[in-house]
Amino acid sequence: MFQTIYRTAFDKSIRFWFPVLLVCVLAAIHHVRADEAIDAQAFFILKRACFECHGRERQDGGLRLDSRDAILKGGESGSAIDLRLIGNSELIRRVSLPRGDSDVMPKRGELLSPRELTVIQAWLASGAVWSQTAERQQHWSYVPPSKNGLPILANESIAAQHPIDAFIVDRLQKESLSPTPGADVRVLARRLFLDVLGIPPTIAQVESFAQQTATKGLTIAVEQTVDELLTSRQYGQKWAIPWLDAARYADSHGFQRDDLHDLWAYRDWVIDALNQDMPFDQFTIEQIAGDLLPNATESQRIATGFNRCAPCNVEAGTDPDENRFNQIVDRVNTLGYVWLGTSLECAQCHDHKYDPISQKDYFGLFAFFDQTEIEAERANPEAPASIRFRGPYMELANPNQDQERFVVDEQIKSLKQKIEREKQFRDKQPAVSEETTTLKPAKFESSEGASFEVLEDHSVLLREESPDKDTYTIQVQLNSTDTKGLLIEALTHSSLPGKGPGRGDSKRPNFVLHEMQIFAIDLDGKSSDKPLSLSSAIADFEQKNFSAKGAIDGDSKTGWAIGPQFGQDHWIAVEFAETESLRSASALRIVLVQNLGNARTMGRIRVRELVGDFKASLPKKSSTSAQDSELRLELASLEEKRKELEPAKTLVMQQVTQVRESTMFDRGDFRRPSSVVKPATPSILHPSPKSESLDRLALAKWLVDRRNPLTARVYVNRVWAEIFGRGIVSTPEDFGLKGDLPTHTELLDWLACEWMEQGWSQKKLIKLILTSETYRRSSVTSTRLQEIDPENKWLSRGPRFRLPAELVRDNALSIAGLLSLKETGPSIRPPQPDGLWKKVGGQAYDYQVSPGEDQFRRGVYIVLKRMSPYPSLINFDATTRLACRVKRGRSNTPLQALTLLNDPVYVEAARAFAKRIQNESPSHSLVEQLRFAFQLAVSRLPNSRELMLLRELYERERNQTIEPTANETESSMIDRAWYAVATTLLNLDETITKE
Repeated sequence: MFQTIYRTAFDKSIRFWFPVLLVCVLAAIHHVRADEAIDAQAFFILKRACFECHGRERQDGGLRLDSRDAILKGGESGSAIDLRLIGNSELIRRVSLPRGDSDVMPKRGELLSPRELTVIQAWLASGAVWSQTAERQQHWSYVPPSKNGLPILANESIAAQHPIDAFIVDRLQKESLSPTPGADVRVLARRLFLDVLGIPPTIAQVESFAQQTATKGLTIAVEQTVDELLTSRQYGQKWAIPWLDAARYADSHGFQRDDLHDLWAYRDWVIDALNQDMPFDQFTIEQIAGDLLPNATESQRIATGFNRCAPCNVEAGTDPDENRFNQIVDRVNTLGYVWLGTSLECAQCHDHKYDPISQKDYFGLFAFFDQTEIEAERANPEAPASIRFRGPYMELANPNQDQERFVVDEQIKSLKQKIEREKQFRDKQPAVSEETTTLKPAKFESSEGASFEVLEDHSVLLREESPDKDTYTIQVQLNSTDTKGLLIEALTHSSLPGKGPGRGDSKRPNFVLHEMQIFAIDLDGKSSDKPLSLSSAIADFEQKNFSAKGAIDGDSKTGWAIGPQFGQDHWIAVEFAETESLRSASALRIVLVQNLGNARTMGRIRVRELVGDFKASLPKKSSTSAQDSELRLELASLEEKRKELEPAKTLVMQQVTQVRESTMFDRGDFRRPSSVVKPATPSILHPSPKSESLDRLALAKWLVDRRNPLTARVYVNRVWAEIFGRGIVSTPEDFGLKGDLPTHTELLDWLACEWMEQGWSQKKLIKLILTSETYRRSSVTSTRLQEIDPENKWLSRGPRFRLPAELVRDNALSIAGLLSLKETGPSIRPPQPDGLWKKVGGQAYDYQVSPGEDQFRRGVYIVLKRMSPYPSLINFDATTRLACRVKRGRSNTPLQALTLLNDPVYVEAARAFAKRIQNESPSHSLVEQLRFAFQLAVSRLPNSRELMLLRELYERERNQTIEPTANETESSMIDRAWYAVATTLLNLDETITKE
């Protein structure tokens, strides 16, 4: 608009003076910041938007914009600016163009805002001069916040009533905007409950709030309600969600293998810390370095799970050193986002291009985290596929469970003594012929890197993860020169699902041996390329259609299995077709191929050598008494119970006993260590306390030092965004040069200082925000407001946006009367589509829906498997937590509507809601029932049109079948009608939205 005015000025003489007049007008309208020199503002704008392509290191088109002389010189296309006729400047033209124009600048990233364009025009009008002060001046976020006085308003009562309102109204007046009226009292009640607890109020709670407002006034009613809500245990469950996003909390490692791990105690710690209103400085210290505190408690060690949330790659072939390096990188990057609002990762490979963070700064932070135990390493250093997750874990104290475990241990001990005595009366016929010798495994390898242990009886026990498919390779030394065959035993063990001998699951611990190949190894240790020929295979038991011969027939589709005889030892014996070649062999390499899937693999294997007559040397059946069988069944039951009583555990941080030497890495490559570095904090920020040892505890205290210009601003901004849907800085992950400027700089600084002065109390901060008039405004907008301020960044109206994913579900379950408020414990598994957890490689898991009320617990407790997250949450923009996220996206897609209509959880909620309407409505009048249902869904009464539409829907569904049929009764017709009403109400935009 201003360029048009300029270009149509009446004559050249006016044009000469027009730039000065233009700057004055623009400054008056757009309020160029008076607290910072115009040249400093222009420098930072150009640095953010232009220096990447037109700076010291790179000059596209021959144009450089980081010095006045270079700007005046211009580039290949000519002059960039015209100080006499500012409107004719090519720079102004390019940055004023709309997105999509081929000439628009900058090509990447955000375009200049009208305010920023104003600054550039004003700077050009001033002569386009940069003072040395401008170039040296720090970015606004690196200057410690100061708590200046409140704005001076014409209506001084606003400032006196609430400081937040003073700042907001001051900004609105400068933008020539008027605030909307207050929200409806019932809408406000629902808004308060959703913001503090994440679940809607009951009808009684809404009416109580309305009554308080009428008798005590709105201000007192809001204050008292907020105080009451902040004491609820549900507060922590709601406010833990954004923190767990930032902490990248999940129940699995991530990557292709994506095995589950135990970390739920950390999630419960976060919820409990928030409910206790733990000061944020302590909240920070315990999570970064709780294990380093003097006499660290169990709770403080659990808190360090924050940095154990980092994804961990345990895929076959992963380099343990690279994996450890990547985890530390993740911890440094997460620290940058969560506490500093800075994208540090650019500095992993080189000095940050925009923010004053050097590569040395980056690896100074890296060094703080470099002194912790490695979390995944190879079980066999010579086998790249043998990497396994090791922890470290900490067992959780549970005195009641400890006592119960002691009792069970004593029972097991006593039972084993009885079984031993029973042996004296058993048939002493040996189970295995004397011609059978156990062979000790010299080497063992799992193709999928499964961990194992060689037991005293020379059997190999597979541990921990159960790969979907696997191939075992066992090398054994021969004891005889007259070997006729081998006996492969599949043995049971208490650590295996259902005692084994397979590893699939506790109900069907089967295995399928598809192919067995045996290779001779000569005296020089060289293995034959051709497998030995096998003439026959015999097994103690064969599952139907899975015979022993199937394991040696060369057909990958056949194999040997033992179902349904689970929980018992089994064996397969193979006979060599000729034994002459074995006379020169010193050892054998046995390959056992198991490719069925679903972890149908052997859990414990032992190899025996068959010498002399093949059939005569096969095992003989042993006879056992009925009493012995009963005792063993009882023992198996006790061992299963003992397994359930294993103490719960959680991942924690743990320092190494021997200090590592930390280095920088060329181009951020873990294979290229360079110069040695010591733990250090970024030089642009305040110094670390010199009296502290350079460890994670010193780093944590540095983060929450009152001199830190970022931490308080960054966190206050995220709390503000959680409530209003948009932060004062709209880029909460980036307070640097590329981030957006604050809409209310003075308010952000005032809140940061006030928060620290109030003891870093999050509850006090939230109360301060919720008791403001700014928060209480109606979200109703107008065409003018949508044009002027579509994002509501000036806060002329109240917040209105869709609930976060977990709260969409919690809200529906609460309305339906299904929501369980049960707290703590392992993650829950609500209904989800079948087969989502099937995968190739790694541990196979059977997704079993949690029983009873557990499946209706709050969304914060839902299991999060990173590579297969809960689908309905993902549809509503929840993150997979593969990395730190301090801001969720908010989309509007057809999948969301389909989820609300068809997902089993929401179908169940609609059915329960329909029953609740019929059972709990204070009146059997259809109109009253509809009003009751509408109030349950959105906390307010329906207007006449809404009531009419719901009544029409009910009657249409109710009367769809006029005469009841054999399959449809009067009751079922009513149920169907109420289900239609319930589904409709649960799918209202208003139901899933915070007004």
